[in-house]
Amino acid sequence: MKKISTRIDKQAAYLFLNRPDKWNAMDAEMLAEISDTLDRWAGDNEVRLVVISGEGKAFSSGVDLKALQAIDTAEEAKQFARLLEETSEKIFRFPKPVVAVVNGTALGGGFGFATAADIRVMQSDAYLAYPAVKLGAILPAGCTLLLESLVGRGRAMDLLLTGKKVDAREALETGLVNYVFPAEELWPRTEELVNQILEGGDTALRLTKQTVNYRTAFFLQAVKLYAPDNFAYLSQTADWHQRLKNYGK
Repeated sequence: MKKISTRIDKQAAYLFLNRPDKWNAMDAEMLAEISDTLDRWAGDNEVRLVVISGEGKAFSSGVDLKALQAIDTAEEAKQFARLLEETSEKIFRFPKPVVAVVNGTALGGGFGFATAADIRVMQSDAYLAYPAVKLGAILPAGCTLLLESLVGRGRAMDLLLTGKKVDAREALETGLVNYVFPAEELWPRTEELVNQILEGGDTALRLTKQTVNYRTAFFLQAVKLYAPDNFAYLSQTADWHQRLKNYGK
């Protein structure tokens, strides 16, 4: 069974994380499906914009904890970290505009995918958090860097070191998201935004995105090289395994 669902409507492609019973938690199979789909859409002239959201009541709870618990070796951890990093970067570097619709809970790397998008829309009763440190883990380097690029070093540190919940109002005020809408308006208003973006020329949209993202892309290339090693190191610590076992109890 596929772990994402997709559709194309009027030049916009929609990708939904599709594990609603798991709060759309991400495992290796889901990440591979996302990556393959983006590769296909990148070369599809009928797709001019991508919208990413989640099925059910969550956007994504982040990495599937069972997938983390199943990691035995540092090499396995490194491979998973690379896949997560590469998928997030593929969203960030996608040659066409990407809109993330945060329709519910978004945690850690789940919201990290939203930060990799160009514009973020959030449902008014949704919330986000970065609980990685409470698991004894770290976020992908790209996720951390993109967060800092949105809200600055001080706010990024506050979110990452405390793991606190952020509601939609605070997310809007601090620049984590661009728009907040109530549930009944979320998709109609998103469609309006999509149509506004599609009024632009494809080459102009692509070059605008490249120009705005240039500085962040430069630093991302540097920091992503060592992040999988840090993730692999943490995966072999007793603290990691104990915190994963106890998280949510």
